[in-house]
Amino acid sequence: MAKKSIVKKKLNKKIIPLFLMMFVPIIMYYQNIEYDTVLTRPYYVQAVSYVDLFSFYKSIAIYVIAILCIAFYVLYTRKRDMELKKDRLKYYIPVAVYSLFIILSTIFAIFPKIAIFGLYERFEGALVLLSYFIFMIYALEVLKDEIDLNYFFVVFLGMVFIISTIGIIQYFIVDIFTIKFFQLLVGIPKDAFVDTHFSKMAYGTLYNPNNLGQFAAMTAPMSAGIMLAFKSKKGKIFAAVTLLLSLLAGYASGSANFFAGIAFAALLFFILYASHLIPRNKKLRIALFILVGLIAAGTIAMSGKIWNRISKTELVRTEIESLYPPIDDVYFKDVTYSADTISFETTQGTFYLKYLGNGISFYDSEMNYLEFEQIGGTIRFIEQPYRRQWGAIITSESTLDIIAKRSFGSARIGIVFDEEKFLGIRGTGGRILQDIMDNQMPEKFHGLETIASRRGYLWIVSISRFDEVFFIGAGPDSFLYWFEQNDVVGKINLLHTTSILADKPHNWFIQIATQTGVLSLLAFLAMMGIYAVSSLRLLGVRRKKTYYEFVSSGILCGLIGYMASSLFVDSTVGTTPIFFVFLGIGIFANEQIKNMRKKDKNISARKRLKIRNK
Repeated sequence: MAKKSIVKKKLNKKIIPLFLMMFVPIIMYYQNIEYDTVLTRPYYVQAVSYVDLFSFYKSIAIYVIAILCIAFYVLYTRKRDMELKKDRLKYYIPVAVYSLFIILSTIFAIFPKIAIFGLYERFEGALVLLSYFIFMIYALEVLKDEIDLNYFFVVFLGMVFIISTIGIIQYFIVDIFTIKFFQLLVGIPKDAFVDTHFSKMAYGTLYNPNNLGQFAAMTAPMSAGIMLAFKSKKGKIFAAVTLLLSLLAGYASGSANFFAGIAFAALLFFILYASHLIPRNKKLRIALFILVGLIAAGTIAMSGKIWNRISKTELVRTEIESLYPPIDDVYFKDVTYSADTISFETTQGTFYLKYLGNGISFYDSEMNYLEFEQIGGTIRFIEQPYRRQWGAIITSESTLDIIAKRSFGSARIGIVFDEEKFLGIRGTGGRILQDIMDNQMPEKFHGLETIASRRGYLWIVSISRFDEVFFIGAGPDSFLYWFEQNDVVGKINLLHTTSILADKPHNWFIQIATQTGVLSLLAFLAMMGIYAVSSLRLLGVRRKKTYYEFVSSGILCGLIGYMASSLFVDSTVGTTPIFFVFLGIGIFANEQIKNMRKKDKNISARKRLKIRNK
């Protein structure tokens, strides 16, 4: 008997750009960028150049890979393969709408150059946003079968393994960016300043711990789905190790957005696989239901003690304090300026500074002079409650910092003066402000600036201005220029300083709405809604048996985890490309599930027909 020859399938050349895409999150290299050569110099920033290690070359790689996707598709796709499937139009139409608003928002942007190439530290301009859709469509169009996915998943897991391992090392052992050999490897000059403000925190190759948390919330569920899908023992072990490392890296990041994302993903994963947890044996099922009932009853009975324990954790305690600040909290309502008088209207009354012929004096709400003592450059008031609530520090011959007690530390407002008068209040980027704008925080939301880990102010103010960007946004990566940076009152209540730059909203969905328009956000949500509903209808709570069912469930949970995490984090060039590649793969996997079930249905129908004929 002749042996059957085994024909191995050749590598689908068209998936090579997808392989390359998986290396983007790892790319790092030192680059000193002059603002006016690559991007418009932000007028809120005094520096003339910007040192980048994590984002610039990632964005360049995205451009190159997007071009490669187009080139590979043209070179290796036959005419008979170029067919537009009707089922895909429900995804392509929202993509087209979103892309249109990206282009329009770029054309009418505050700074078109920024909108095209992106802002410093981010580099997520229109070219990058459009590339995301190229990756999504390319993955959907070029993948053909299970073998293609297996090749791709191995590369993906390798990338997750590397980034997670680096993050774990940063947290438990040493930040590799402080090691001379590694600095040399990524091109950091010997005499260059190395930013270590994230030292002893896990951030991998993604710059910020929040970005690593966002990444892990997506990749951990995907790794779980791939682990279940792989048929080989080695593949399952590799995926399981990657899953564990991803979870550990997310935990090490310490980012609240990771826990939010992984909680949503885990809940959805549990729902999808609930049927797998229910034993087929009747007695075991009864025992399981009794156990679940006892756990539920115990949880309800212990809910008071559980909440007391949770409420004492730093994260929850901080959120509670932001909603219920102490009675003596100095919350700012208004700030007014003139050459001889500056007033701070607060919930504790009005505090005045007056420039008289003999210097600066301080007054209470009734314009009574406040006695103070001066030790060096520090000024302390004699009377209460001003001694407890207010203070001042002389920082130079022409600057004075007013200190006010807040629920989180103290607010600090820089006052600039000369020998005759006040010159203004120091604002963002060291600018001296004289025309003080009204508080941008809507009055009915006053006091909520610090909710959600100090994101409340950015979220509420941005949403209150959605009417300005309903059709066309401010431009990709242009949030810094659209948001009111000289809101002295709002920033004092938010971060206790007037000089902070609000360059991102810390929410992916608000980011989309403000930069490319509310309509573009609606198009994106429509696309994701169609995908999520389609996936849930296909997967349901039925037992998962096939390769594509495992893959699809893992991807769905990962994408939902990423979106939940992104309620607190912005899109980045290190994580968002992975999201869109897997969105394309998820849609492809759903199509395969439909085809297989349709095929099985036809086979069953033919069998029934044969039985009848007999």
